[in-house]
Amino acid sequence: MLRRFRIYFTGFALGLIMVYFFFGRDDSRDLDIWTPSQRILEDIRLDSAFHESERLICYTTCLGIAEEDLVELWKESEVTSLNPGGDPYRYQIELSTDGHSYEAIVERIEKKHTLVGISDKKNPTDCEC
Repeated sequence: MLRRFRIYFTGFALGLIMVYFFFGRDDSRDLDIWTPSQRILEDIRLDSAFHESERLICYTTCLGIAEEDLVELWKESEVTSLNPGGDPYRYQIELSTDGHSYEAIVERIEKKHTLVGISDKKNPTDCEC
């Protein structure tokens, strides 16, 4: 019986050491990229047509969104599905910073993302975009 515990805990310790070496060294890796909300944000970040759209440029100039805040909006935000399983998919993306609370609505139709609108809840501004 003691032999079994020794073999088990030896394997367990080796597994912990391997996990430490695989995942513990590099702090720059995002280990939560596999979550659904991070996958949605990654798809938006990789969509170059979305970032060059006139509507996004209009909202960023109208609301005065800094480039750093825009990057953070597509990286560190909370994502909520407004119509799960619907066609088109619609996502609400929210980011709260010190002076702003941004909310973006994005539609996804066949791997193409379209911006419906961006608003700042703390500093409401009417944009004609």
